[in-house]
Amino acid sequence: MSKKEMDAFLTGRHLARIATVRRGGAPFVVPVWFDWDGKYCYVIARKRSRWVKDLLNEPRVTVLIDELEPGLPKVVIEGRAKVIGDKLEDWIDIGRRLVKKYYGSDAADSYLQGSIDQPRFTIRITPRKITTWRTPPEDVIRANPRLSWHPRYYAPDTKWHEQYKSQGPK
Repeated sequence: MSKKEMDAFLTGRHLARIATVRRGGAPFVVPVWFDWDGKYCYVIARKRSRWVKDLLNEPRVTVLIDELEPGLPKVVIEGRAKVIGDKLEDWIDIGRRLVKKYYGSDAADSYLQGSIDQPRFTIRITPRKITTWRTPPEDVIRANPRLSWHPRYYAPDTKWHEQYKSQGPK
């Protein structure tokens, strides 16, 4: 995806899955709402969320945002998470955008008013590496299935590897 396509995708209504590292070294993944401003990924976490402790101990995270619709677009953000606030004024604007994004404008005010007294953390994820991809349209895959895989996955001396070497990337 181009940067413009990625930014458009990340403003859509998709869940993100954030992977953290538990104190003992085990991975942990949790689905979260997210906000993307073109540079940073923001997450609002409930203060009682156990995975926030993971971030405070080990700030390296991976965030996956994907979709099952044709094209199967995917964005993987590898970066560092930082708690940047824990007061209402730190999260309310992002929170309002998130509620509108995930529940719709009609529910935003009642949701926020009903939960405004619940303590939260504002988390900013600074990307170190962003990987995006999208599967070609179905008719292209039907004609040339190897295009559904990135060439780096082709094992040497296999049919798809040989086609790639002889035909190029298409």
